[in-house]
Amino acid sequence: MIDAGRPTVRARFVLYGVVPFVLLGTMVLMYYSDSPALREIVSPDIEGVHPHAQSEYGLLENLQNVALAAIVVVAVLGLRRKRLAWERAALLILAAGSAFVLLEEIDYGMQYVDDGAPRNLHRIGYTETVLEHAARFGVLTFFGGFAILFANSRRPLLRYLAPDRFSVLTILLLTAFQEIVWKLADRYPLDHGSLSGREIEFAEFGVYYLLLLYSIDMVFWREYEGDAPA
Repeated sequence: MIDAGRPTVRARFVLYGVVPFVLLGTMVLMYYSDSPALREIVSPDIEGVHPHAQSEYGLLENLQNVALAAIVVVAVLGLRRKRLAWERAALLILAAGSAFVLLEEIDYGMQYVDDGAPRNLHRIGYTETVLEHAARFGVLTFFGGFAILFANSRRPLLRYLAPDRFSVLTILLLTAFQEIVWKLADRYPLDHGSLSGREIEFAEFGVYYLLLLYSIDMVFWREYEGDAPA
C-alpha cells in the first residue's frame, strides 16, 4: 500500500477528533438547552406529524442523510479511480448498501409527502434493536480492533484495509457523547422532545461520519500495491 497524498497527522486529528467533537457537542448542547428554538433546530416537534417521524426534519437526522449520500458519491467516484476488480466490487457494495440505508432513513421519500408513521424495514419488530447491536459490534471490531491490530501488518491487504488509527479517537468520542446524552435524558427528561427514547441518533450520525472518512481515505488517499487477493 502507498499513501496518495494522505493528510498530515494534525489534519487527521482534526478530521477524526475535532470535527465530530464540535458537531456532536454543538447539537447535544442545543438539544438539551433551555431554548426550545435551539432544540427545534436539532430535532423539531411538529404538530400533526407522527412522533417517530418528527426528528426526520431536524438538523441531526439530515446530517445523517448528507453523510450517507456523500458515501454513495465517494464510492461511485472510486469506481473510476480504482483498477482492481475486487476494489470495484467492494465499492459497488458500499454504494448500494449506503444508498439502501439512506432510503431507509428518509422512509423512501414518504416522509416528505406523508405525515404518518415511518414505513421502513429497520423498524419492523425487533429489527431495529438487532441492527443497533450488530452495528455497535461491527464498529468497535472494525474501526477499533482491526485498525489497531493491522495498521502495521506485514500483509499488504490487511494494512491497506485497516482503518486509520485515529478512528479509535472518533469511537471514544462517540462513546463518551452517548453516555452524556443518556445521562442528560435521565436528568432532564424532555417528554415532548422528538428524540425521546431515540437518543442513539447522536451516535448514529457519528458512525456515518466515520464511515464517510474511511471511504474518502480508501478512495482518495490510498493505493493498493500488493498482490490482489485470490
